[in-house]
Amino acid sequence: MIRTWMALGFLAFLLVSCVTGRGTVNPKVSETSRDGRFIAYDNGTVKDSSSGLLWAAEDNGGPITWEEAMKFCRDYRVGGYDDWRMPTQEELTALYNPEITNRGTYDEGCKGGYHITDLIHITCCCIWYWNGVDEVGGFFHFDTGPDGWRDQALSLHPRALPVRDPS
Repeated sequence: MIRTWMALGFLAFLLVSCVTGRGTVNPKVSETSRDGRFIAYDNGTVKDSSSGLLWAAEDNGGPITWEEAMKFCRDYRVGGYDDWRMPTQEELTALYNPEITNRGTYDEGCKGGYHITDLIHITCCCIWYWNGVDEVGGFFHFDTGPDGWRDQALSLHPRALPVRDPS
């Protein structure tokens, strides 16, 4: 009888751990490239070795409202992680580097040449950030550097770029 209860307890523990666990599903990832500060992995993530943050290797791929961006980041499931979120203004500012120009391909209407590592692909200039105010969504310009604000319902160019905290 005790063995049965122990076995059931262990199975319940495993079930709860699998259902509620956060973090990585497959910790075995390989580095694909690096540019000094940033390290790209084969699971669609890029690590900022300066901050320890783990970034999505690419944005959502098209114009998106602030509310859609919040949902996109919250629901993002890449690299085996389920704890992605929208970045802060400070986190995006730390990615901005006027000394480099990203040489990627961009959406129509987006000029390209953004000041961010080539290891993170953004399809247009602006990335939404969480600023703690419900009525206003902030976005960061990777072409000029200054941030701006706009009504959350507007979606001319801003994209979503999920980030997660170091494990």
